[in-house]
Amino acid sequence: MTAMESETGHLGLTLKAAFRLAWRNLARSRRRTWITASTVALAVLLLQLVISVIIDLERQSFDNLIDYQTAHAKVFAAGYYGEREEFPLDRVLGDPARVRAVIAEVAGVAATTPRLSFSAQLSDGSEQLPVTGIGIDLQGSDADVFRIPQAVVAGTYLQPGEDGLLLGADLAKLFPVAVGDWLTVLAKTRGGAYEALDLPVTGLISTGNPLIDGTALMLPLDTAERMLDMEGMVTEVAVRFRPSAREVATLTRLRRRLEEVPGMDVRSWKEIEESFIALTQMKRTGQTVFLSLFVLMALVGITNTILMATFERTREIGALMAIGLRPAGVRRLFLAEGAMTGLAGGVLGSLLALGLIGWLATKGIDFSAMFGDMDIGYPVSNVVYPALKVFWMLGVMAITAVLATLAALYPAARASRLDPAEALRHV
Repeated sequence: MTAMESETGHLGLTLKAAFRLAWRNLARSRRRTWITASTVALAVLLLQLVISVIIDLERQSFDNLIDYQTAHAKVFAAGYYGEREEFPLDRVLGDPARVRAVIAEVAGVAATTPRLSFSAQLSDGSEQLPVTGIGIDLQGSDADVFRIPQAVVAGTYLQPGEDGLLLGADLAKLFPVAVGDWLTVLAKTRGGAYEALDLPVTGLISTGNPLIDGTALMLPLDTAERMLDMEGMVTEVAVRFRPSAREVATLTRLRRRLEEVPGMDVRSWKEIEESFIALTQMKRTGQTVFLSLFVLMALVGITNTILMATFERTREIGALMAIGLRPAGVRRLFLAEGAMTGLAGGVLGSLLALGLIGWLATKGIDFSAMFGDMDIGYPVSNVVYPALKVFWMLGVMAITAVLATLAALYPAARASRLDPAEALRHV
């Protein structure tokens, strides 16, 4: 067997030989090859960039929910969770200190805090708006679980022993009010009577979460208990896990431990925000599919490029087939050209994305410049820092090469069906 026969597999064309010949053919048409590869690279760059932005939007969203709204888990009285949107004050935790003591024994738990959530009306004397009131413990525990103190953008955080309101910054704009102004909080007590309380605004908070910034007020837990006739009772105990704790394992231990306390209902942040997480997954799928269409459109260029090559090299293909090159070898040759073009575009686009994402990861993308105060559907701050994920980057490169190979199927099949005699007479 000669060296040529060994390499071509008796003109069936080995994979190594196919890629070697494909490289030579692509090099002969450098301009066309680079135009096609650049089109694919642009589509891959866009896809990589948007994926990295989506990854950070989701990360920020989940961190925001945990830090300002749900913690890692919440413990409710049995029956409360199903009616939570009505804020029932007859399904409460009557001994939160005992519940917290039991939770503190669970490995992986960092801190707990009691909260009292209720429905209220907020008024400045002329305007009245529905809000969510949240009574928070100022003896250190709420700040151990939530990051509210870091979200104060005007005024100060609530102080122990002093009455006052922390107001969402967007909610404050609706009146408008500023730090030092007084507002009236009107709410129904546990017994069904209405109670009004005048309180000064001590601070404004901006978390990036519209449910907090636009509809919530916070006040000292003892003030909320006194106002609602709920002395010693709360609607929930929020739980934060240690950074090193495994979330699922810690949640399992927490549920098992609380089985010893009758009437407890434990919910993870993922259960509490199940609707938002499902919506996020739908958005991610829809955006990825939409952007993938750009890649597919770019791959049409590969089909067109290789199809043109089959016309231009008809006599060459005929000569190869006349000396014994099999149709399978012809298909393998053109599929190799498609794969190499797609891979070149994928690598180029990913390298460009790597540099751009790396730069944006330090500078950030300010969405407020593009959308202003518009809700973009994620509870995040205005600045997003694209996240670089090697897995996604390599995955997009590999998928692009595979799709490029598939894009070459039709022209490869057409070339393999050429009749050698007719191909040699082609002008």
